[in-house]
Amino acid sequence: MAADQRTKLREARAGAGLPSDDATLLDVKLDLVRALAPHAPAMLLDPEIGLPGAIDSGAFPARTGLIVSLERSGAIRAADGLRRAELLPGVGAAGVRRLGGTAAKLLVRLRADREDADGENARVIRTAVADCAAHDLLLVVETLVYRLDDEDEGAFRAARAGLIRGAAELAEACGARHLKLEYPGDRAACEAVTGALGVPWALLSAGVDHDTFAGQLRDALAGGASGFIAGRSIWKESVVMDAGARRAFLAGEARRRLAELLALVQ
Repeated sequence: MAADQRTKLREARAGAGLPSDDATLLDVKLDLVRALAPHAPAMLLDPEIGLPGAIDSGAFPARTGLIVSLERSGAIRAADGLRRAELLPGVGAAGVRRLGGTAAKLLVRLRADREDADGENARVIRTAVADCAAHDLLLVVETLVYRLDDEDEGAFRAARAGLIRGAAELAEACGARHLKLEYPGDRAACEAVTGALGVPWALLSAGVDHDTFAGQLRDALAGGASGFIAGRSIWKESVVMDAGARRAFLAGEARRRLAELLALVQ
């Protein structure tokens, strides 16, 4: 269950003309935690807004795993058009442990056709892998692909499945042992991703609607994925509701969606 969104959450609130300051976003995240964390094997939160508040408030259940984001929200746009990941200062594996985390997550936007194992993003992955290994901490590496500013949209769509597979392979080559990946397009593409890897991968939702994501998850599981780490497809409507409506939605529809996804995996 993913709830580490920062930039996307702020944009959704601001776009609806609603307060999007950190205190308000923490209230939203606490509602997500209280409603959904007791029903999830693990929940992904960030140390910029969601933590340590979710722990200090007593909202986070003791029996749910806590995955903590290592990266700064957003990416640095480099002069060559690529996007660079940046680790949050003062967090790292030791910081995840201090926050009560049982695992860490690193998001990196990768273009394996333009960068390699000697590039800046690869160094960030290797740094996080070594840090987490030294602290006996599970690390999930999430890769996202993206269209370059000067890239034809049709060409990007045609190359997307291969880019997702290539990004996963690059992350594994840098030491990643668990991956969180985008849907590459169909079951055959999921099988190709699995066949290219020697490590397990979970499917992310990218904010698509729930029914779409459930179908993607069926394809991914049939194609060899190990599970899902999803957030917005489960709860995104709630973030622009008032507090009462949000809590009712999370306790009802969002829990139903999560249960359906868990049933697919089980």
